[in-house]
Amino acid sequence: MKIFFYFFSTFFFTCNNAFAYIDPASGSAIMSAIIGAAVLIGVFFKTFWYKLRSLFVKQNNSKKPSEITKNNKNLP
Repeated sequence: MKIFFYFFSTFFFTCNNAFAYIDPASGSAIMSAIIGAAVLIGVFFKTFWYKLRSLFVKQNNSKKPSEITKNNKNLP
């Protein structure tokens, strides 16, 4: 395993010149991936927060569904 580590480190970390080029399409793909990851993390924590909150907060549903529809004035 040590031989593999030494080979890997000397092969990849001792190059003199890196002829690397990132074109605009790659830059936009990277930005899209970063924005998508941020949205994914936000939605994950939002879902987790609401599930955690529902454990501690009791909802007050005292009205029956029939009472809600009778008192709703927006129905035709």
